[in-house]
Amino acid sequence: MNFSSIPVVKLPLFDVSTDPLDLLVAGLVLRMKQLSRTNPKFIELVHERQFRIQIGTDLGVARQIIVDHGNISTVAGANEPADFTLQFADSEQGFKTLIKGDASLFMAGMQDGSIKMEGDFGLLVWFNQAAKLIPPKLPKPVKEKIKVARAFIKEKTGK
Repeated sequence: MNFSSIPVVKLPLFDVSTDPLDLLVAGLVLRMKQLSRTNPKFIELVHERQFRIQIGTDLGVARQIIVDHGNISTVAGANEPADFTLQFADSEQGFKTLIKGDASLFMAGMQDGSIKMEGDFGLLVWFNQAAKLIPPKLPKPVKEKIKVARAFIKEKTGK
């Protein structure tokens, strides 16, 4: 799917736009908020920590993840300086890189200059640790049904 064909509009009620990267980061923050109340490992990651991580594009899309002593919030744009900035060439690259979570994609982007990072690189390590906790744990029966559905889709589409 080509994300550049999707019109980007601002949704003021939710302080988010329809940009794929902006929606993804806003969704990550919602999950982080939930984890900050329910997951002991995540609570340990955010307890007594205070920082801002900005994820954006060269085209001007930016969203900050704010961790403030266990409270997680987000703000659109680069209102205040971030402690760590992760900048992608465009939203499509950022979305695909973050969804896959593949370190080799990050390395390739760093080498070709399409992914730029600056600031406290310890926060990149923090973000990687937090990202491991974000996917919800699925019950075994659900995992089995997903496996069957994937096999069916692969059989019908060849993908």
